[in-house]
Amino acid sequence: MLDHSLLSSLPKPKTIDTSSLSQEEVAVTLRRSARLRLNGAQSLVLHAAGQQDLVVELLDDAAVLYDMAFQRLLGRPPERAKRKYKEYYSIPAADGIPGIRTPWSTDYAPMIEDGVLCAEEWLDDSSSLPLWWALSHHRKRHWAGDCQDSFEAGFLLRLQQRLVQL
Repeated sequence: MLDHSLLSSLPKPKTIDTSSLSQEEVAVTLRRSARLRLNGAQSLVLHAAGQQDLVVELLDDAAVLYDMAFQRLLGRPPERAKRKYKEYYSIPAADGIPGIRTPWSTDYAPMIEDGVLCAEEWLDDSSSLPLWWALSHHRKRHWAGDCQDSFEAGFLLRLQQRLVQL
């Protein structure tokens, strides 16, 4: 018989302590934890009718854990909850308008710079691509969440500089 209390008492993804592990060990641990949740959800679906809420919770947690594992493996900036100060990143000056400070730390500089470059390409390109398409198409190269948001900040702030210059 399946013990539902065991599945419902699994720790939430953000509470799993991986501070003493290497990046690869963290990814392995998170993937194992995700597989445990997926197997539990599968067992509930097959053998325990009426446990849809727990199944959904297990599936959601598994998705979060897999995402966290991929973030570690691909080098997405880690969360820094205990950081005392934040070094904000600024997009460079352009068109006679000074640089603009973003609300993003320097950890997101590559995404912001990519947004700036994409905006410059759109501004300097004589193609007929709509602005919304350029933004939505290129933002998909980055992880959902803060990475895409920081890309958009770079893109839109470069457009803002150009508009102010006009």
